[in-house]
Amino acid sequence: MRLRIGLAGVGAGALNILPGFAHSPIVELAAAADLREEALAGVAREFGARTYRTVEALCQDDGVDAIWVATPNHLHAEHTIMALEHGKHVIVSKPMAVTLEECEAMNQAAERNGRVLVAGHSQAMAAPIRRMAELARRGDYGRLFMVHTWHYTDWVYRPRLAAELDEPQGGGVVFRQSPHQIDIVRLIGGGVVKSVRATTYDLDPKRPTTGAYTAFLELEGGAAATLVYSGYGRFSAAELTFGEGRGPTAQGDDKDSLRYRGQPIEQATRHPFFGLTIASLERADIRQSPQGLYVHTHDGRQEIELPVEEQRGEAEFQELYDAVRHGRPAIHSGRWGQATHEVTLAIRQSAREGREVQLSQQARIPEGA
Repeated sequence: MRLRIGLAGVGAGALNILPGFAHSPIVELAAAADLREEALAGVAREFGARTYRTVEALCQDDGVDAIWVATPNHLHAEHTIMALEHGKHVIVSKPMAVTLEECEAMNQAAERNGRVLVAGHSQAMAAPIRRMAELARRGDYGRLFMVHTWHYTDWVYRPRLAAELDEPQGGGVVFRQSPHQIDIVRLIGGGVVKSVRATTYDLDPKRPTTGAYTAFLELEGGAAATLVYSGYGRFSAAELTFGEGRGPTAQGDDKDSLRYRGQPIEQATRHPFFGLTIASLERADIRQSPQGLYVHTHDGRQEIELPVEEQRGEAEFQELYDAVRHGRPAIHSGRWGQATHEVTLAIRQSAREGREVQLSQQARIPEGA
């Protein structure tokens, strides 16, 4: 039996997850809420979804089992808690919230109401990253000792709302992009980050926001990781990833050019690339390939082909479905999301204070996940 999902926020982020709704056999897009009539008309036409102008009205729909919260970052906590209090399960897009206190309130609301909370819209959900993590956990190539994930984009110069650049509202690349990289590293490395040392950069006074960062993470078990992100649009990580990944996009202030406006849903034919990720184990280095993964050993290079069997959003749907229908613990639970957000905030704190930051709210990959 399919889960009936309501989508709160049908903007630019929706373009990433609507292909999953169109492709998934286990969920249906039953309803949506947004302020833009054009977006609501599009989902009504393409999916037959009921539409609402407020998230509260969406939460009151008895024909909705769960809500994907894809509203602006500073509203994630309010809308997630609202949905949970109405008895809905929730997937919330990254970043989970703006503060750790908000994350804790969201998790307490899920636990108080006996509902599942999944922290989603994460590039760690990509099939090659999940297989890389599986290989690292299985130990076929020995102990993991390094993970590096680097990405270069034009994020700063894409059309932006004021809130997307305003860090108190969860703007800038640390809030909006580091959760992807943190989730990648945590999934491959087992989940627990012990400490963070980081620097951040605000380089363009015409677009005042944090546009780049470098972070060094110490993982439980002795492995180390680096996160590198630049959104200043000079070099593109696509040069490192076989031409794949997001290239230059529209620049300026026309945010509508990046939003969902009822256009036909395009299905992905390649795995997503969020920059270059390399996992180094005692007997192998593993990275993404055009078709899946490359495994480099002393015997040469082997490619593990991974057919494109799912669209963005489907991995989150599967975690939610397995948790709701079968009681299987979700890896990307609300507690996982809170742990990721602790690292995000530690990057900002370390850069601000010029010191290493110790972490205390981390979450391991649960048994049976």
